[in-house]
Amino acid sequence: MKIKQAGFTLVEMVTVIIIIGILSAVVLPRFTGSDSFEAYPFRAQLISALRLTQQRAMQQTNSADTYCHQLVIAGDRYGVVNRVSANCATETNLAALDPDLSGHIVESRYDIEFSVKNKSNPSVISFDSMGRPGDDCSGGCEILIRQTDINESLSIEIESEGYIHAI
Repeated sequence: MKIKQAGFTLVEMVTVIIIIGILSAVVLPRFTGSDSFEAYPFRAQLISALRLTQQRAMQQTNSADTYCHQLVIAGDRYGVVNRVSANCATETNLAALDPDLSGHIVESRYDIEFSVKNKSNPSVISFDSMGRPGDDCSGGCEILIRQTDINESLSIEIESEGYIHAI
């Protein structure tokens, strides 16, 4: 009498273990709440807003008009000030800012906060016609994007000569 044995091969077992590992590392944390991946898109958006504000400041150098190109950072939001004004006073009231594609308010469910390191909110970052930072970022600064529910921070560095990059 011949006994037929049934079971899984070693290749099948390894394949299943690899699939379970991938699911547990990538997919399952997305169903259990927020994770550290949420801060990265906000950092990319803020870098884009900073670079857009910097480029506008470098392109609009007509001496007849005074252009204000500022990015205001305040807690859960940031906004862009682009206006022609004889007085380039800092606008820190984010409700008064023009709706702009480079401004953003973060929904409370993401628990994201923006701040300039060692500065109080609201902070103002402006650029001169050479693309160098001024106001709260003169001489260079670090912008923090903090995800409060997991206490993780990402950073953006603005160098004194205007280079903007993630660190």
